[in-house]
Amino acid sequence: MKRDFPLIVAGLFAGICAQAEEVRLEWQPDQISSRLGYYYPVRLELGATKPDGVTKLPDGLKAPLYGTLKFGPQESPTKATVVLDEPADGPARLWIDRNANGDLTDDPPVKWDARKEGETMVTWGGSAAVETAYGAEKRALGLSMYRFNKDDPKRAGLRNTLLYYRTCGFSGNVSLGGKSYAAVLTDDAATGDFRGTDAATGPRVNLLLDLNGDGRFDSKAERFDVRKPFNVAGTTYEITGLTASGGTFTIAKSDKTVAELPKAPVLGDRPFAFQQKNTLGEPVRFPEDYKGKLVLLDFWATWCGPCVKELPNVTKVYEEFHPKGFEILGVSLDSASGLAKLAQFTKDKGMPWPQVCDTKGWPSPLVEGYSVHGIPAAFLVDGKSGAIVAMGSDLRGEQLRTTVERCLAKLGAAAPAKISSSVPPPSTPPEATAPEPVAPDAVVAKATELLKQGKLLAADTFAAQKQNPQPAPVALAPAGTAPLPGREIARRAAAGYVRAGWFYQCTTCGRWHVNLAGGYAVANDTVVTAHHVMQPPQSMKPGVGHPILVRGESEVLPVTAVVADDAASDAIVLRAAVEDLSPLPLGGDVQVGDSVWCLSDPRGERGYFSTGIVNRFVERTVGDPRGRRINLSTDWAPGSSGAAVLDVAGNVIGHVATIRALFGKAPTHSPEAKPGDPATGTAAMAMNLHEAIPAKSVLAIIPK
Repeated sequence: MKRDFPLIVAGLFAGICAQAEEVRLEWQPDQISSRLGYYYPVRLELGATKPDGVTKLPDGLKAPLYGTLKFGPQESPTKATVVLDEPADGPARLWIDRNANGDLTDDPPVKWDARKEGETMVTWGGSAAVETAYGAEKRALGLSMYRFNKDDPKRAGLRNTLLYYRTCGFSGNVSLGGKSYAAVLTDDAATGDFRGTDAATGPRVNLLLDLNGDGRFDSKAERFDVRKPFNVAGTTYEITGLTASGGTFTIAKSDKTVAELPKAPVLGDRPFAFQQKNTLGEPVRFPEDYKGKLVLLDFWATWCGPCVKELPNVTKVYEEFHPKGFEILGVSLDSASGLAKLAQFTKDKGMPWPQVCDTKGWPSPLVEGYSVHGIPAAFLVDGKSGAIVAMGSDLRGEQLRTTVERCLAKLGAAAPAKISSSVPPPSTPPEATAPEPVAPDAVVAKATELLKQGKLLAADTFAAQKQNPQPAPVALAPAGTAPLPGREIARRAAAGYVRAGWFYQCTTCGRWHVNLAGGYAVANDTVVTAHHVMQPPQSMKPGVGHPILVRGESEVLPVTAVVADDAASDAIVLRAAVEDLSPLPLGGDVQVGDSVWCLSDPRGERGYFSTGIVNRFVERTVGDPRGRRINLSTDWAPGSSGAAVLDVAGNVIGHVATIRALFGKAPTHSPEAKPGDPATGTAAMAMNLHEAIPAKSVLAIIPK
């Protein structure tokens, strides 16, 4: 559902009454979208007429379409011509006049990749940076672009449309009320003018603050329009002094008063409390009525397809665990007309638990209180400890049963720690490389000791080796041929499993964390994992981190060298500082329908072993073997990346890469959804595709 966000005309705010504090944020030319977890697609309409000012075009154009991007100050924007050539007898190509000089032959090429959708449809995507002028200063603005198949009848309205969104912005820290918050300043409309616009609707310039310190930015509870007053911790502030180039501005207390937004839920926090009558007219006090119980607060609606699809799983878990103290309270986002049907709907679907429904839909105070962006959305609350103990994907699909069973067994226990282990800040200066943590967990403690001994590879050295690997022969184990029982496959998977990731100092809290995912040994001193696993964490202080491997529960192994690395294949080969790993053989003989197994740590749940089959082989980048992927039905989640997938003979046939969501019409969580309309709201997820990197891609980069 699209939502309108009114803007206030920029200018000097008469209501500012306190001394302003200057804020200086650092420019980040890329990766802002992935850090924020959302974006707004902007439409660029293309046509056959060449724009004025174009002096030179690439050779060999057959069916060019043209458009003009405008970035920077509204009164003097930089204009960059876009040329898209989609000949019937060849691949599509894209050019952008990145330096805005009218010559499209002197700019770096745009990598315009084709992606298959099903058996016939192809979409295209790429990225570029446009050099934008702010007076005498020039800055590269990062963009991502994509285009749907022009012949797709479902998207006829986008036949001549290129979609793009910003990947750039400012980041740093903002101090308010004596407390420092991680901050991002983003131009969601991708105009390049950080003063925003006076448009009544649509995306705008926003300041995002990590108020709850969870390392993420909630786009509802932690996002503030730079043109409006905003409330943090009970104090109202206003922003002034923003220029088109952004980055430097002032924040001061205001004599105006606006309400504080409800905080985004965090694991371990107490839930947003409310009182409301249920659909039978009975009073509900949440969470007070559920003391001593484990209760699932479930946001849904009868018109929500994914919600209805999830119901058989939810009712099954309820039937199994309700006698043991598990409860559900439904929060329906149905309108008044839907409320009349709700009682019969829940009866027909076997949903005996109570429902609350204020008929307000998305503007409901409960939606705001729990910062719900899309449905289904659920929060699991421990009625003994009073804490939120699970949310998100841990409460979807088959994972729901596992989570409920685990949390019932630990009912009343202390609130869970965050996934990243942490210790208090070091007493040494921020520039120091050796931390002095207090009472760390085992992995952090051992990594700290290795760092003091000078045994950990520095982040800068590691980055340099990724660019220029140190190839050396790898003694691979021979592939097996004899089928193995499941328990033996599980034993071998566990023996060869090595976690990989980073030990680093956090920019937000100054503490030292570990951020780990999966990996697997392929020789007695060599480990393979996904390339993206070994990218520095977004919250890592620049240069203050170290790649590490972890065997078992807490044995930290230094990384000594990068043997091979390929971002396109999403694979990296690392040399470990030991020679007694238990290698798994690499094998490539796998077909659709073959059984496979995977052991990983989804969401920090250690040692989760699952089985499935090979669903299909796909090419994410047409014509490039490095873009080949395998879709599998084994289970994994964030934290599983890099873990090995094994065949019946115990050979690694690939490793975990991504979870790729398939969405329905956007947005589909509302009756107002318009087919084919690129939306800023949340789309309905139809299913997940689990993608793995084939072992053949790993074999291709390992030195012979």
